[in-house]
Amino acid sequence: MGTTKVLALEIPDRPGGLGMVLQILATATINVEYMYAFVQKSGENAVVIFRFDEPERAAHALQGAGIRVLAGEEVYAM
Repeated sequence: MGTTKVLALEIPDRPGGLGMVLQILATATINVEYMYAFVQKSGENAVVIFRFDEPERAAHALQGAGIRVLAGEEVYAM
């Protein structure tokens, strides 16, 4: 069985934080295949795992909007 590329994002841990990220994705017309919350936090932010149909384009759009995409090593170290 192969691996699936996902992105771990730091999401503001406050009401509307996830909505803000989803709005960035909607504006860029990027589809979310699925997402799930990660049990750890990164500072004051939540970590959410996303699977996109176009992960590179999603990462570019999110980083351009100031959303931090975590490297695999950062997630594994949590």
